Amino acid sequence: MSSFFAVTSGKGGVGKSSFCVGLAFAFCEMDKKVLLIDMDEGFRCLDLMLGVDKEAVFDLSDVLMGKELEAAVYTYEKNDKLSLIPAPAKQGLIDHFALASFIKDIENKFDIIIFDFPAGMDMPLYKALPESTGFLTVAVPDPVSIRDASVIGSELYKSEINSRLIINRFVYKQSRKEKIKNIDSMIDTCSIRLIGIVPESEEISRLSLNHKLHRKSKAAASFRRIAKRLLGEKILLPKLKTI
Repeated sequence: MSSFFAVTSGKGGVGKSSFCVGLAFAFCEMDKKVLLIDMDEGFRCLDLMLGVDKEAVFDLSDVLMGKELEAAVYTYEKNDKLSLIPAPAKQGLIDHFALASFIKDIENKFDIIIFDFPAGMDMPLYKALPESTGFLTVAVPDPVSIRDASVIGSELYKSEINSRLIINRFVYKQSRKEKIKNIDSMIDTCSIRLIGIVPESEEISRLSLNHKLHRKSKAAASFRRIAKRLLGEKILLPKLKTI
């Protein structure tokens, strides 16, 4: 049976989509068959990050309206275990009832299914996902981002949806100089349990150009740790200066 994950954020620009791609790469390294679903109608970008933008003709809205699944699933050239369904180019085309029905059709076709949601909240769409879905809220060490993540976490909790916190674009030297909020204060403010930290990385920022991460990079290692935790392994958080 598939494992579902939904990636959210309070504000845009926190690297949520690049996180989704890095996490998908990590699951593929674990020999999992992964499907990324871009939910960001009108502002899709996962097709660019995976380098399938030139061949992407159909999207999620086409599948929801009855198009065969295979027509809108695009395989990542560098690893055939990773596939993508792009978001619609226009807004307002993803219906939560159709999404719930679609999910029932795909839940046994992939090991891991990751939904990349747009910034903000869309409870009807969240509710269309299976109850077992793991929600991941991405934030950066910035007061605005942390406050927005806190709002997301609170609203999800009210809807009986548990979320876990991803701290993205972490820079140890800045944390030492107190130029950014420290990890403990971020967790306290968000009131969301931490599950992983991803370092600031030029390699991640260039995903839409290079479509890959070096396996031995610190960024790739952070994604592997998070992927293993999400599948139940007890992986300790390393010392912050080594992240």
